[in-house]
Amino acid sequence: MRVPQILIIVLWLAALCACKKCVRKEKLDEEATRTMARRGIGWHSISTPSSNTTGCPVDLYQNWVSTDDGKRSISPWKYREVTKEGFFPSTYMEAECLCTGCILVKGNTVKESMDYNSKHLVVSRLFLKRVLCKNKRNGTAEMYKLEIAQVDVAVGCFCARPNNKK
Repeated sequence: MRVPQILIIVLWLAALCACKKCVRKEKLDEEATRTMARRGIGWHSISTPSSNTTGCPVDLYQNWVSTDDGKRSISPWKYREVTKEGFFPSTYMEAECLCTGCILVKGNTVKESMDYNSKHLVVSRLFLKRVLCKNKRNGTAEMYKLEIAQVDVAVGCFCARPNNKK
């Protein structure tokens, strides 16, 4: 084996072992914070839920000026808080489309058009997942390890032509 191949194998094994360390549950938050910083897994940027708006806000588009992308879009959305137990971070914000169709403005007429569909814009984000270690007990305390998990998260909504497949 050549030196670059050996180096790649060593780095791969180190990465594989980095998340396999078993720790007690009370040390898990500390280990998750350290692992997230080391792996570049961040606390996701959207930190607060949007207003309690429900339904497609067509009436607000008549004379509404806003700097919030989610409210200016022809496929508006709001953010809701999602909690996943056993994941780090355990809470994050996810977009929820407010309209089934898309808001169209023609002259002074504003309407929700069902000729188009509001769809989620989904991004895959990295999280850490708590996994129980098999046959690893520290006295009576259960031991856990952290594994990297990909989670699809809706970050906004967009307008698309309907899928005409039948």
